[in-house]
Amino acid sequence: MSDGPLYLIAVIKPRMELAEVVVERLRFMRDATREEPGNIFMELVVGEDADTWLMLEKFASREAWDEHMTLSHVTEGNTFLADKLREPTELRFYTER
Repeated sequence: MSDGPLYLIAVIKPRMELAEVVVERLRFMRDATREEPGNIFMELVVGEDADTWLMLEKFASREAWDEHMTLSHVTEGNTFLADKLREPTELRFYTER
């Protein structure tokens, strides 16, 4: 990984019968993350496959993301979501070329 910005795509597969509570928690986590000094952007999006959602993220650095992962809105949110997803969230990391 480089020393520059860190890009992340989180692939989220909610249990669709719980979609409303999942989206509510993800929006809370997104909004709190946007207040972090190391966060550049975070967006929750859905495409043609409506039961798979993506969280598109950019952090100033890997260190900023590592710090993000220790914050209560993330740790508590991930615990809350654990049994509300069809499978664990897949994290895909990217850096600028």
